[in-house]
Amino acid sequence: MKKVQIFGIALMGTMFLTAQNAVVTDPAAEYLGYANVFETTTNGGGFVFGDSWGVPDLKTVVDAAGGTITLQPNYNTYGDGTDSFWVDQTTGAGNKIFEGNSFVESTTLVGSELTFSGGVLSNTLDPAYVAIAFIKVFNADFSILKQVDTPLVGGQNFSITYTEVEAGDTTVQYGWQILGLNANPTDEDALGSIVLVDMLLGANDFDTTSIVTYPNPVASNWNVQSQENITSITMFNLLGQQVLNVRPNASSYTQNLSSFTAGIYLATVKTTEGSKVIKVIKQ
Repeated sequence: MKKVQIFGIALMGTMFLTAQNAVVTDPAAEYLGYANVFETTTNGGGFVFGDSWGVPDLKTVVDAAGGTITLQPNYNTYGDGTDSFWVDQTTGAGNKIFEGNSFVESTTLVGSELTFSGGVLSNTLDPAYVAIAFIKVFNADFSILKQVDTPLVGGQNFSITYTEVEAGDTTVQYGWQILGLNANPTDEDALGSIVLVDMLLGANDFDTTSIVTYPNPVASNWNVQSQENITSITMFNLLGQQVLNVRPNASSYTQNLSSFTAGIYLATVKTTEGSKVIKVIKQ
């Protein structure tokens, strides 16, 4: 497969731009999985195979009810550790570089520029793994791939835009990729994960659920107000540990954060109309 990386550099050819579409991280969407498998550097680094893969088998957890998508390294190929294809029988380590892609596929988004965005609630992934958000655009027989991508940084939003619209574009995929050694499931906790949401909001930002929080940064009292009833507030640190879980059942709420360690926290505020994740800076 020919891969052409596009990073804001115009390609020669005719543009067929009709409009711009936008999609966001949506845990309620229908996701597909695809794996590309490579030899390790020690074994030459060559491409071995690529094939469709079950999203849960990629170790991607889509939680529509909770509004999150969790990405992890691949563990299910390790098996009982006796298959020399997947496991180095001398070291006990994984024996392949596994590229796990979790994505939404569309044929209706072609012919226009496309922006894909979302929020990274937390990133505790071992730095030996590479994690990106991507937009991939293929031609009819999938022999040509154009791709834009960006790293997934904990506590930050991401946004990427595909602009090189051409007449041969037939299929769009947008989602995320984890690349690295297939892993022993006993190391699952140690190797970490990435938790994605639709968007992280800064304090005093408004959205469709009309949630506002203040002050930011905060030293002691942190206030939450909404035009709707606030049903719950949960807060996590950037290690993914829950530090707050309350159910105000009111349109306003105040939490004293004096005892919290200084740093960045991600708060999920749910109302009767919806929910949003908000970045909170504790002084």
